Amino acid sequence: MENNENINKLKQIFLKEDSLNNNGLFNIDEIKKELLNYYSSLTIYHPDIIIIFSKEAEIISADNKKIHSLLGKTINNADDLKELLFGENYQIMEDAFTQTLNGKSEKYNIEIKDINDKSLYLALTFIPIINEGEVEGIYMIVADVTDKALLKQQLILRENHLNYAQQIAEIGSWEYLIDEDKLFCSENFYNIFGLDPQNFISMDAPFLLVHPDDEEEAYKKVREAIMYGKSYTNQFRILHGMTNELKYIKVHAEVFFEEHKPYKIIGVIKDETYQIQLENQLVEQNESYKSIYNNLSSGIWMREVIGGKFLFASKGLEKILDIPLSKLYEDSKVWFSMIHPDNLQELENGKKKLASGKSFQTIYKLISGSGKTKWLLEEVVPRLNEAGEVTNIFGLVTDVTQEMEFKEKLNYLSNFDALTGLPNQKSLFERMDALCVNDDPFAIFYLDLDRFNIINDSLGHSIGDEALQFIAKRFEKLIPSNDYLARLSSNDFIMIIKNYKNKKDVYHLAKKIIRKVSEPFTIDDYELNVSTSIGITFFPEEGREKQTLLKNAHTALYQAKKEGKNNYQLSSHLADISSYKKYVLDRDMRKAIANEEFDLYFQPQVETKKGALCGAEALIRWNHKEWGLVSPGEFIPLAEENHMINTITDWVIQKVCRLLVEWREKELPIIPIAINIPPIRFMKKGFLQFVKGQLDRYQIDPAYLEFEITEGTLLNIEKGVYATIQSLKELGIRIAVDDFGTGYASLASIRKFKPNTIKIDKLFICNINKEDNFDNGIISATLHLAKTLEMNVVAEGVEEFDQLNFLKQNKCDIIQGYLFSKPVKVEEFEKILKTGYLKPEKINVKSTPAERRKFLRFEFPFPILGQLTIVELNERKLQVGQTPVLIKNIGMDGLNIQSNLKLPINMNIKFHISFILLNEKFEVNGELKWANEEYTNIFSYGVSIKSDQSTDGRLSSVINKLNTLRKNDEQIPDTEFVYEDVYTYLGKNM
Repeated sequence: MENNENINKLKQIFLKEDSLNNNGLFNIDEIKKELLNYYSSLTIYHPDIIIIFSKEAEIISADNKKIHSLLGKTINNADDLKELLFGENYQIMEDAFTQTLNGKSEKYNIEIKDINDKSLYLALTFIPIINEGEVEGIYMIVADVTDKALLKQQLILRENHLNYAQQIAEIGSWEYLIDEDKLFCSENFYNIFGLDPQNFISMDAPFLLVHPDDEEEAYKKVREAIMYGKSYTNQFRILHGMTNELKYIKVHAEVFFEEHKPYKIIGVIKDETYQIQLENQLVEQNESYKSIYNNLSSGIWMREVIGGKFLFASKGLEKILDIPLSKLYEDSKVWFSMIHPDNLQELENGKKKLASGKSFQTIYKLISGSGKTKWLLEEVVPRLNEAGEVTNIFGLVTDVTQEMEFKEKLNYLSNFDALTGLPNQKSLFERMDALCVNDDPFAIFYLDLDRFNIINDSLGHSIGDEALQFIAKRFEKLIPSNDYLARLSSNDFIMIIKNYKNKKDVYHLAKKIIRKVSEPFTIDDYELNVSTSIGITFFPEEGREKQTLLKNAHTALYQAKKEGKNNYQLSSHLADISSYKKYVLDRDMRKAIANEEFDLYFQPQVETKKGALCGAEALIRWNHKEWGLVSPGEFIPLAEENHMINTITDWVIQKVCRLLVEWREKELPIIPIAINIPPIRFMKKGFLQFVKGQLDRYQIDPAYLEFEITEGTLLNIEKGVYATIQSLKELGIRIAVDDFGTGYASLASIRKFKPNTIKIDKLFICNINKEDNFDNGIISATLHLAKTLEMNVVAEGVEEFDQLNFLKQNKCDIIQGYLFSKPVKVEEFEKILKTGYLKPEKINVKSTPAERRKFLRFEFPFPILGQLTIVELNERKLQVGQTPVLIKNIGMDGLNIQSNLKLPINMNIKFHISFILLNEKFEVNGELKWANEEYTNIFSYGVSIKSDQSTDGRLSSVINKLNTLRKNDEQIPDTEFVYEDVYTYLGKNM
């Protein structure tokens, strides 16, 4: 009953005043009081902020609790409000206040900053308070619409960006050759920029049209591509070369590498002017969206719910989907049925995002109504109500088939070789990086087609290209399945072999490739014969990083080339003793100078008539901690490969200069010192300045230095090298041609070069007075030529009196050789300097060290084949491959072996030797006890062996059988004898 009275009371209060008076149920004053309470309640409990103003703009009432919660501050008077709503916003409020005082309600949206400088978007509603026809005050309702405003901005921004990004414009392609600064462009490229078409232009030409504000960033992208190989996408403005019209250009470029550096850039440009202009129009003309959408090549659509009926579909969808719009309106699922099965799951995932109120973007493939395969870029945005429920979804779809095809083409060109279709260097590097991370073992084949340039030079590059394609296909047939083949550059290929059981399988494959590639084939009626050399390295034992592996494989390839081509070589420093020694020397070479392991020896040069000392040649030696005294013939070729040769050469020059100063201070006679200078040192900049610096530093007369260059250097002498040598001669340094007669220098080059000295090679000296007088004639002619050209002549390698007498008779100036002195250390050479002359002495014939074995030895009629390897070094176990040696004799406690390897007599090195006697295989460990150089570069070693009791018993029995066979003058069976000359056999098998 009470509730009904309250309801009636509420109804009566809000009736018109006349009705109240006629009713007579309530007192008018009470009604006004109640009405005031109700309006006060509305002000307090309204979710938005309500501020009541007097008509004089005085704040009568304001809920500062709500105000503080929203703004972080309170509003107590008009000044507070003016401070908050400064500038344009305050003017809006004043205008609205004025209009409301005239009895009109007003509504405005404004943006302000709270105390944290964060933007707030507010909806202000002004309502007049009217009493008896007069405005007595104003309600201002303040609603926070920040979330809605930001959402609206995001939707507009996304819509604009999508529209901008997906418009299809004209496309121009280009290719830039970096080193040549040549830019080759398609016809439409010139049209877009407004340039006159040419065969090619420089990169600067299009940049002349770039808008000044965009020029720096555009140049930066290109510079980074050229210098660092960075592919890029960029957008800039240009002023059209013919019309001066402002255009918007988008460019995408990919960088291609050759020999590990960028060599060209391929890219496409798009004229996006239309898209940019359209975006601006859409922002300015919101009311004409539908008309614009129907004229776009992109498709715009709206559905009522996810998967629901189409409310709107632009005409662009007809062309994109190749179906009439009416079919979309009739069957909303027809579009989904066209999507390629590979992309269905991605679209289903997108629907889930939409259901959760999120937009999504995707690229997918479909089969259009006409049967064409197309790529579409689509972005879908949901519209949510206040409850967060999806009420509509909007979509923008663009046909990006052309862009995807361009992208696929660029991707192909970026990762595959255009000629052979094989993966290129970029793809190879990526594959190797991935394999190195996985840590699974694999082998690298570095293949190079031998003398392939002959085909290009003689038959032309067209046939050469076809030959490369044919060989590439042959390689593809030979490589095991799931393994990898790439073309690195020119006629170099890389194979990555993963599926092998052991390394023998790898070697077998290499032999098969070499054999198959050498089979002749025909191109344009030309029968071609091509061979290949292969360098092999293994991951992870020979390198864990791609550059190391490729370097090792290339080093092995280089060795295969040196071995005569059409073979394979291993990069492993553990392949055999020779490889291991080279590895150790190469590894330790950089530390040798710092550790003072290099030393200089001097071989005197004397006048032929009286033996007076007139000069010396400085010869470097290396006292290696493990391999003993290492000759230049062993480490100088390594130094040339690892580029240490320049550092070593400079060290020799500096050392000689320092010794000349020491001899001067000791008041010893100063004589010219000859130093070997490799060709590569002349080619490196700064050599002349370095020599001048040493002469100035040590105050040395240049006449005391003579630089020897090999005759082969004259053949390939370059202008820069020639100028350096001439400058050295002008400086006062003497120049000598070493090994004269063994190279290919012409008389014309000698005439131009004009050396001070010619050194006749030992090869001719050692044949003096032999039955064949050919070498005598060469020497006589050389001496006569040198005298005519006023050059000194030094005869190298003089070891016999007959050679000396012949050279005296033919008036040779200077003698250098063992007949007078071998190369000696500094201390011994200083004694020779004091004496000032040398007498020729007969050379003692090298003798084999006295036999020290307790047991009798058995001398083989011919050497037998053995295999030698190192098993321990400085108490560290090694696994080095086997090296063939020849065994001359054998006893119970030792062997006498021959090898062309120079091995150290080092008790810390343990060897392992295997051999077969009478069909029994023996494997023993041993140490080298003595060494003797029997012939040039042929060494004989005494080996002390150790074996177990069982092996001793078998060896004793076999030796007894051998003695019995010899006593009975019977042949020794089942034993691998070597009947070839020791030089020939060891040279062929090492």
